[in-house]
Amino acid sequence: MQFEFTEEQTMIRQMVSDFARDHASSQQVRQAMASESGFDPDSWQVLSQNLGIAGLLVPDDLGGQGLGLIEMALVFEQLGQYLLPSPLLQTGVIGPTLLLNLQDKALQQHWLPQLASGQLTVSVARLVDGIADYVIGGHSADVLILCSDDINNELYIIDTADRKCQGTIRVTRQDMMDQTRAAGRIEVLNQKGMDEYRVADGTSAKNALQRAEQFGHIAVAAEAVGSAQSCLDKTVQYVKDRRQFGRAIGSFQAVKHQLADMMVHIEAARSAVYFSACSVAEQPLQLPEMASLARVQASEALSLCAAEMIQLHGGIGFTWEHDAHLYFKRARSTATLLATNSALDEVIAEQLGLCSEGVS
Repeated sequence: MQFEFTEEQTMIRQMVSDFARDHASSQQVRQAMASESGFDPDSWQVLSQNLGIAGLLVPDDLGGQGLGLIEMALVFEQLGQYLLPSPLLQTGVIGPTLLLNLQDKALQQHWLPQLASGQLTVSVARLVDGIADYVIGGHSADVLILCSDDINNELYIIDTADRKCQGTIRVTRQDMMDQTRAAGRIEVLNQKGMDEYRVADGTSAKNALQRAEQFGHIAVAAEAVGSAQSCLDKTVQYVKDRRQFGRAIGSFQAVKHQLADMMVHIEAARSAVYFSACSVAEQPLQLPEMASLARVQASEALSLCAAEMIQLHGGIGFTWEHDAHLYFKRARSTATLLATNSALDEVIAEQLGLCSEGVS
């Protein structure tokens, strides 16, 4: 198979790269992650409204760009290089994908144009016994899409500006190890009051949420590839500049081997991400295993590269002032975001028929 980006895809990649370079310096990222919302509203406005990235997956007749998984992966790979805090994963990928798979035209026409324009942000979560912990963007989202994790799979859409919801749910900010991903805790206070917000249930709700999360896995995987690449780039530059025994430490064979290992893992992860995106575009039924494959491969690559980055930077790599710890924390949160790597390994094994009776 020969894979090559189209001219339009190359332009999208460059546009997002330029945006990230201008809006996600180390100082800007740290200011954003220290804010109450966890992201910079001005940068989000440029990304969502000026560049139209929030509507990446939304059909053009509903105010979006009508693009696909490959373009989505390109966007997230570029943003991942800079650890840009933003509501894009939930508002631009998971939320719209869920709504599109509900097959409810009225809901789509009401919500999708507002999400595509960046006017509203959304957060999607599973409720377990009426509680959802560490919901990315949950504390600041304009709209919450909640699904009960039980046999009913009841799906609710709540406009947080609606005063009536204040006695029905409670949303609070939660601190995470990865400060570049702000999160919230959502608690149902009045289950009866939730009935007003129910829009779907049963198999249709369950399938829509699963597909949305699987799209999210591919986006997170692409983001992880970008972050891993940045770990390598920053480390290469450092070992060129850092000198010991009268020579750059990058000239030592052991250091070269570590850098080569990082590159091999990154390229394997990048191939997995774009192979998955292409495969799903042509054969949508492959989404569960392809999304899982991409997320696990990219997550493990980022974990390795972030750890090597800290080691090869020596003492400075352990300091708060250096960004190495931000990439390491991003790697840790990526490994559990939406699902753990071990759970996704089970999905891959099941799809390959390795969980059949008699196979251990």
